[in-house]
Amino acid sequence: MRTPITKTAKGHRVWIQGTCTKYGWPVGARYDVTYGTEGAIWVTLNPEGKRKVSSGKGGIIDLVSSKVTQWAQGSDTATVAVNPERTQIIIVNE
Repeated sequence: MRTPITKTAKGHRVWIQGTCTKYGWPVGARYDVTYGTEGAIWVTLNPEGKRKVSSGKGGIIDLVSSKVTQWAQGSDTATVAVNPERTQIIIVNE
């Protein structure tokens, strides 16, 4: 799946909606985010995670910060995939 990388006042944003049906991540599921140096962001399910899937539009993961801006490196789209166990979403800038 592809998703846009958009500019906001707080930094760039990557918005993933439909996490319930597309990835099996229900509203309220907790997760952690890791920004990799290889052009990827890893979103990993973790019952003790700092963030949680928001309600609306079938579950939403909304990443917005200066870290996203650094990661995007000028890209305006990203590819989103899930690992076979459905425990990690990988976001790669294009």
